[in-house]
Amino acid sequence: MHLLPSQWAWLPLIMLLAMLITRVVGVDRRNHLDLARTDNRLTRLPFFGGGVGHLLRYLHPLAMGNPPSPPSGRINELRSELDPNYVSYRGAQLWKLNFNATRGSSMEEDREEEEAESGELEQGRQVDDNDDSSPDAQFNEVVALFGGGCGAVLGISRQRLLLWRSVSVPELTGLSGLPLALLTLNSSELVATTFEGLQWLSPTDLRRYDFLSPGSSYQINRRYRNGSHVQRYHGHQLWKVHETRLAQPQLRAFWRHFGSEVWNINQDGIDILIEQRNVANARKFMEKVGFSYNIMIDDIEAAIDETYVEVPAVEHPLDTVRNGSLPWMERPGTLMSWRRYHDQADIQQFMQTLLEHHSEMVEIIQIGVTRNKRPMEVIRVSNGNPDNWAVFVDAGMQARDWLSPAALTYALSKLTYLWDQGQLEKAMRDIDWYFLPLANPDGYQYSRHTDRLWTKNRAHDPATGCYGVNLDRNFEYGWGGTGSTSSPCKNLYRGPKSFSEPETRALRSFLTGLREYLGAYISLGGYGQAIAYPWGDADFVTENQHDLKHVARRAVLALRRLNQAEYSSGTSYRQKLARPGNSADWVQDRVGGQLVYDMFLKDQGRYGYLMPPHYIVESGEEVFEFLRIIAQQLQ
Repeated sequence: MHLLPSQWAWLPLIMLLAMLITRVVGVDRRNHLDLARTDNRLTRLPFFGGGVGHLLRYLHPLAMGNPPSPPSGRINELRSELDPNYVSYRGAQLWKLNFNATRGSSMEEDREEEEAESGELEQGRQVDDNDDSSPDAQFNEVVALFGGGCGAVLGISRQRLLLWRSVSVPELTGLSGLPLALLTLNSSELVATTFEGLQWLSPTDLRRYDFLSPGSSYQINRRYRNGSHVQRYHGHQLWKVHETRLAQPQLRAFWRHFGSEVWNINQDGIDILIEQRNVANARKFMEKVGFSYNIMIDDIEAAIDETYVEVPAVEHPLDTVRNGSLPWMERPGTLMSWRRYHDQADIQQFMQTLLEHHSEMVEIIQIGVTRNKRPMEVIRVSNGNPDNWAVFVDAGMQARDWLSPAALTYALSKLTYLWDQGQLEKAMRDIDWYFLPLANPDGYQYSRHTDRLWTKNRAHDPATGCYGVNLDRNFEYGWGGTGSTSSPCKNLYRGPKSFSEPETRALRSFLTGLREYLGAYISLGGYGQAIAYPWGDADFVTENQHDLKHVARRAVLALRRLNQAEYSSGTSYRQKLARPGNSADWVQDRVGGQLVYDMFLKDQGRYGYLMPPHYIVESGEEVFEFLRIIAQQLQ
């Protein structure tokens, strides 16, 4: 038998293996732990367990030279020797910055590197120097004054970019109300992170400065319509058809041919999104059949722009905001203002601030992570009494619903503030409150940056290439019923099976753990101005139907007294809000809380999911009032 020349190439490798095995056998007889800790690299090669890949990587390393032998006695030596992608963090430190103390910096940076970073920063700074009244001009003046006069005192090089923290040192600048420097970051690090994750270091929102954060919320609000990746809705309209008999052939034909999506079905009619190309034909069809309808939003794109604005304090519709009688809206150390809609990072920073300021009664629990590895964080507020009932409240399950997370964080801020001031009524203090402000963080962030009307999560279906599962159709009870779809490309896609998504599984696990003392479950959403309770799949009644109806009616009257808000109440099925596979029905069926509700916030169809931020405070007050009614009932 003749061997090809290429087959002889393995002979040197086989001989090398034999030599190495001989070296291993020839070492002193020691136990396995001593053998693993030996300084001889060859004896630590994983010939059999590590595979050929590790062997070849060792014989032909990617680096030009072999690294020196590390100190013996460390578990990760083997990995650092064999893996060329291994990153060592030996010697790295984690620092906690104390903003109440003044510390000098003794770091010496390379002069050429600092000058290069400074040059990059100057190129990226686009500020009108002639406008001395603008925030950017004032900020630059403070930078110049501090860097020129005080940088040497604190040991901060003037070529480095300053990160600011609000402290009172008026003699340095003479500009009241502006923050002063305490921390430094170079410009490349700052541009890379765009402050979305680092903003929690400062209570002053630095992201409104263009050169600091080109990808921040403020800049997205200003340049959102200019991105090529943004889904646009120019000329789309929202119609309310005053007809609820869905079985009518003419109505179904209109829905099928002209409506791209049904936003809501309630007692006032059907809210249907009409694409621009179908508007003219839809009007002709309505003239033929004689249906009554109203155009609620004549340009969806313009309505989307209104959701990205910030309401100035002097223009806020509530007088109480203008005269400062809502102190829980001005929480020190947080970015939340409730005059605009915030990113997920802002909401996380708000929760972290509450934890720092109220550590005796606040706890943050991570119940899971999303497909994009965003944490699902529940904040718990409690007096620690083991006999308390638990009340769980989630919001933002539909990604395009921005109002419910904003309203829930407002209610949370008011709850903790009044609790801390001793002004909260006893019924609310004797409750273990669990709040999940963002039940769908992946979808929420996608709706903020790319598609404002996105409603699902960001799961990917490889067969169709489509993204997203509707989380409020993914729970087990009623899963697969009418009102959901098996098409992954549709907004009502229920998923391949119940609890297929990490978000719904995390809720299932956490709520199941609360089964023994769950007093109430409330899922906030938009829109419809309704307080609904199970069931949603059919016109059945629950064992606690009497209590559910009684509390819902009390809440409706309380909300009417609060700000003349007209809410309806009843079962989800009766209110035509049926959603197979929704969370409330599953909790009622499997967990069994005493009170289970869906609270649909403003409005009744004028803006739909595109509620302007003017309504955040008003909706937050309504959520807080509903929670107060729940607490009184549980007592």
